[in-house]
Amino acid sequence: MNTGDKFFFDLITEAGLSGKKKLQTFVDSSEEFYNKLDISGFPFSPDQQIDFGFEQISKEYGMNAMATWTDVDSPGTPVSLDSHILQTGKIPRQKKYAAFSETDYRKMAQRALVTGSRLELAQDALLETNKKLIDSHTNSNTYMRHQMVSTGAFELTADNNAGGVSGVVFSASIPEGNKIVKTSTARWFTTGTTEGTASDPVKDLLELAEKAKGTSYHFEVDALTLKKTLSHSKVLQRIGYSVSPAMSDDTIAQNIGANLLDSQRKERLESIIGFPIVAIDSESRVEKFNKKENKIERVDIRSFNEDSWALIPNGNIGETLSVAPLKVGGAENFASYYGGRLLLTYEFIPRKKEQIIESEMSTLVVPTTPNYMYILKIK
Repeated sequence: MNTGDKFFFDLITEAGLSGKKKLQTFVDSSEEFYNKLDISGFPFSPDQQIDFGFEQISKEYGMNAMATWTDVDSPGTPVSLDSHILQTGKIPRQKKYAAFSETDYRKMAQRALVTGSRLELAQDALLETNKKLIDSHTNSNTYMRHQMVSTGAFELTADNNAGGVSGVVFSASIPEGNKIVKTSTARWFTTGTTEGTASDPVKDLLELAEKAKGTSYHFEVDALTLKKTLSHSKVLQRIGYSVSPAMSDDTIAQNIGANLLDSQRKERLESIIGFPIVAIDSESRVEKFNKKENKIERVDIRSFNEDSWALIPNGNIGETLSVAPLKVGGAENFASYYGGRLLLTYEFIPRKKEQIIESEMSTLVVPTTPNYMYILKIK
């Protein structure tokens, strides 16, 4: 065992990487292993900001106004750009890190005596580290996007941001008139799969669909909520009647709907409400430290609010703003991802025989068409 050479403790060098951009090379080569980002409708803004300030600008859909008829010598009327500032604020920063101590490397050296390959062990450790760091930001941005669409805001709480700041809310600025809340027995489900006695999901979706204006739309809903909805008795009845319009018996209609596959029910429901349904099947994980038991606890939460259906325009309805990270030091100590928006920084601390890989990313999902976004809270 080499006990005097710094590079015994250098995970990157142990992984067989060299050159001025060795960490970047490894990140690029293992790209297929990372989680997939979902910020659909909110592409990254092409420009990265220097400061953290942002403005939410409202944009309008629909046809443009006609030109004004005037006499020969009179000026025309000005064009309205149909946009205004809804709010301003600061883009939040996300951070995560992984630390490797002398103990970690002695364990790796011991395993290498069995496997015969410190190179392979180092590469596996580096891949796992980079994947966890990059995936954490991928999941954070995906969660932020789904929260903006399904709740009308992204809120930092002790539940979704354990160990970080809480009590901060980033609003989508969706008008209150665009939010419908079902209460009491009109809720689709009161507890579990128990249906509200006055609930009528298809009627509620049709009423929401009537509000759509100015462009083409689609519904978004959590995949588990969609599955429950497709088993709701009133939904099964409407689907059954769509299969056999001449029928007049609710029980028979419900049985017909129940005998269809979920994919067939979804297709029938889309036909009834007039818009496609996009099922969002996404989970995010939060790590919390349990002081009493002195251990890390991992809690999985649904990224898209399970109590909501959202009706949003097709295509882009906003953008993801980002702040350009700053690099200090040699290029060999850094790697970037997502077009330079996510920064990995490598630091070696000789005195402690410790090295740290830290990630940072400063982004915010910002809707630009909140007047055309709708939310139906079903319970």
